[in-house]
Amino acid sequence: MRSHIVCRWASVGLAILPIPALADPLSVNPLFSDHMVVQRDRPIAINGHGPVGATVTVRFAGTSARTVVDAAGRWQATLPPFAVAQGDMEITDSTGGLVPLTDVVTGDVFLCSGQSNMDLAVSDTSYPRRTADEAEGYPVRILKIRRTSSARPEPWATPEIAWAPVGPSSLAGFSAACWHMARTMADAEVGAPIGLIQASWGGASIEDWLSPEALGAVPAYAEAERLLTDYAEDPGAANAERIRATEDWARSADPDSVRYSDVDFDDADWQEMRIPGSWERSGVQALAGFDGVMWFRQRLGLTADQAGMPAVLRLGRIDERDQVWVNGQAVGATMVGSQARAYRLPAGLLKPGDNAVVVRVIDERGSGGLLGRPTDLRLDLDGAPAIDLAGTWRYRTGAARRDWVAEPPFVPWAAPGGVSTMWNGMIAPLEGLSLKGVAWYQGESNAAEAASYGQLLAVWARSWRNFFNDPDLSLVVAQLPGYGPRTAEPSDGGWARLRESQRLAAAADPHMGLAVLIDLGVSYDIHPAHKDEAGKRLGREMLRVAYGRDILAGPSPIAAVSGESGIVVRFAHAGTGLAAYGSHDATAFELCDAEGVCRFVPAQAEGDLVRLPADPNARQVRYAWQGSPPVNLYGSTGLPVVPFSIDIQTTAASIDR
Repeated sequence: MRSHIVCRWASVGLAILPIPALADPLSVNPLFSDHMVVQRDRPIAINGHGPVGATVTVRFAGTSARTVVDAAGRWQATLPPFAVAQGDMEITDSTGGLVPLTDVVTGDVFLCSGQSNMDLAVSDTSYPRRTADEAEGYPVRILKIRRTSSARPEPWATPEIAWAPVGPSSLAGFSAACWHMARTMADAEVGAPIGLIQASWGGASIEDWLSPEALGAVPAYAEAERLLTDYAEDPGAANAERIRATEDWARSADPDSVRYSDVDFDDADWQEMRIPGSWERSGVQALAGFDGVMWFRQRLGLTADQAGMPAVLRLGRIDERDQVWVNGQAVGATMVGSQARAYRLPAGLLKPGDNAVVVRVIDERGSGGLLGRPTDLRLDLDGAPAIDLAGTWRYRTGAARRDWVAEPPFVPWAAPGGVSTMWNGMIAPLEGLSLKGVAWYQGESNAAEAASYGQLLAVWARSWRNFFNDPDLSLVVAQLPGYGPRTAEPSDGGWARLRESQRLAAAADPHMGLAVLIDLGVSYDIHPAHKDEAGKRLGREMLRVAYGRDILAGPSPIAAVSGESGIVVRFAHAGTGLAAYGSHDATAFELCDAEGVCRFVPAQAEGDLVRLPADPNARQVRYAWQGSPPVNLYGSTGLPVVPFSIDIQTTAASIDR
């Protein structure tokens, strides 16, 4: 296991947060500001920087705490727990420094984290203005952490939205799912103000939200953490090594394309696509779900004067890694999808007339392509107007991911999709905070690794509880909704398997809830815009897990038994009984034999049972085991039955009533 990386260094793309000089005046961690919510009934740790040796005093609600600034210019003071308190907080030091914080309250603080569906802001979801307007007056306050990726744990985070009461002026850029969760809890009158902290990043894998210690203890990731350490110590050398390794991999994985970068390659038979934009949304059906290698070519006409000017080729963000050639010469490569590409061209490379610009993109997951704004794509000339490169490019697919013999060399510092960098930049700075619960909406980026996700989710739960010093910290996981092509035959994709990992993790953890969203997805949109119902289900589960409310979870299977009358599945949390909406039959049930061959079967709901036909060869029952299954089975509370796979018990005993 590796220890925290503590060296400080400069590198493109990763946050460098300054350490105040030892003589700096009194200051407070940016996490603490006017209108903040601190967790009730827990000690309140406040920290910051100040003059070395100065005595710092924190006063709040009639109490005070004192501490001394250490030799590094840091201080931390801890106030006693408060059940209910509201007022101004005053922080002073013995040199005369003063930091006032107004309108501080105790309440219940929740951290909302994960990837794009947690990151999706109110402004980008359904009914944004109405949602923000209706928030006015709710006892909810929000703090949003700016996206920050770092190779070592950062001491402070940077707020994108500082603590603020919810309302039209603050909510538009905040997580819609997180807000609707809080609104559900506030409507249930939890007896205290609610504080929400958003720390999320679209496209993030679970590995990037795990600390170096936690992930490094998993054997499969020890080498990745070692590479991250190497990058922290010498980013230039580590990045150059990964570029070389990626080029070697690409030539092996995509040998037929070795000449695509040549200046005189004939691309007349290539197709055309408007750039920028993800190829999944280009309207080309064959690219709707394509992950793999993609090539783009463009001809650029220059005058003699333009060709002789110093130039920088700018291509915006590219998902995920790229290699670029101009007139057959490699001019740059970038391994991190979130970085804007800017490649300075060597003198003499450009020529009057046609110039060939070639971009190879390697996309391992999610959207692929040149994803910046049209104005991001240009050739900047020193002494003349920039040349616009947005528009029609020729393209050709290379090796598809499904055909790769091996994955590309891993880039641990590539955010999103690396290891530990989001933890370092966005969670590590929360050290010392107390929480009531965590809402976790993540998994889309790990669907291809669904087999290992359950283990990582357990590591995540254990390590976050340890970090926040609460072994019983309530965690609510948003199970992935329906997404992907509908199928007429049983299938066995990554989304179904990852949902099962989420279900089993929640079932094994008494302090983890599962918000079942299978019926809230959109088959063609990985980011469903209606986050109100998803948030309500997160809130409902949080009320059940964090507050102990007497609320039923979504119906889940207890056992499947094969008897003389057929196969019977019994469910917990069915309430007064299961109901198949819109049909006499419950849809999306499958029986699978010992070889894993599955078939759809009719199913009838009776109370808390579902009856399936007899099948002596059946060994397993699966339900909603597709990307976008057509589900219609619900409990009496209106919650859908959780997707599942369960072995069949062969016994003469019956589980009938």
